[in-house]
Amino acid sequence: MSEADSVAVDPHKWLYAPLEAGCSLVKNPKHLLDAFSYHPSYYRFDSDSGDFALNFFDYGPQNSRGFRALKVWMSIRQVGAKGYSKMISDDIALSARLFQNTSANPSLEACTQSLSITTFRFVPANLKSSIGQKETEDYLNRLNEELLTRLQSSGEAFLSNAVLKNNKFVLRACIVNFRTSAKDIDELPGIVVKIGERIDAEMRHKDATIV
Repeated sequence: MSEADSVAVDPHKWLYAPLEAGCSLVKNPKHLLDAFSYHPSYYRFDSDSGDFALNFFDYGPQNSRGFRALKVWMSIRQVGAKGYSKMISDDIALSARLFQNTSANPSLEACTQSLSITTFRFVPANLKSSIGQKETEDYLNRLNEELLTRLQSSGEAFLSNAVLKNNKFVLRACIVNFRTSAKDIDELPGIVVKIGERIDAEMRHKDATIV
């Protein structure tokens, strides 16, 4: 990071700020001025007294703007560094807990876990691999794609997806909400399996080659 001229930060992710909160940190503010500063004849915002005037339109592509920094500043003032450390640590612990829960469930395959993200997929416990490995993987991809759609529509939980190596479609839980609890994490595998088993039964009924 020390080698970078600029770093982009999304406070709406792991700083728990509401959406439309983003910022860039730069080593040399002059780079922003060189890129964005523009002074047509009707811009008369400089101070006549000779005092330095910080005009934010000189530092980015927007002229008129809301005070987006306020929501980030208020959060930092409210929780401080210790508060952020605690919340982020809790999220990482919940992600690890989810990985353990999915590993222990015979109908789920835990795939990856790093920081606040755990990936896994639904694999029916009674699915036989006699149809061949490629056919089995294709079926599991279609099954988990439909599972993700119905899970999001159900309102019970909201996951996204990832595609791992060998084109494996998996469910992705990214825990960046300080309201997420251990109870939520413990209930999620059961919700996924319940919806997954329903979809699996429907798909096998339509395709007799899947056993």
